[in-house]
Amino acid sequence: MKEESELVQYLSDNGALQFRFVESRNRLDLYADEKYLTMARMKYPDMFGGRGRMGFMELYINRLINKKLQLAKGST
Repeated sequence: MKEESELVQYLSDNGALQFRFVESRNRLDLYADEKYLTMARMKYPDMFGGRGRMGFMELYINRLINKKLQLAKGST
């Protein structure tokens, strides 16, 4: 997951990231210290798109789109 998101990588590098498995929902949630999450949201504002949560597939697709945009910008 760290490789898929700059936001997750930033939070992990600062020791603010926590993984929790919610057994009743069979879901892995990521939590972060509020201070670092606020900084990360300011640093990567397009990551959440107005919502407070993001699924893994959304995260993965977002990363693929950003990679393609960076490649397109680099080739011009």
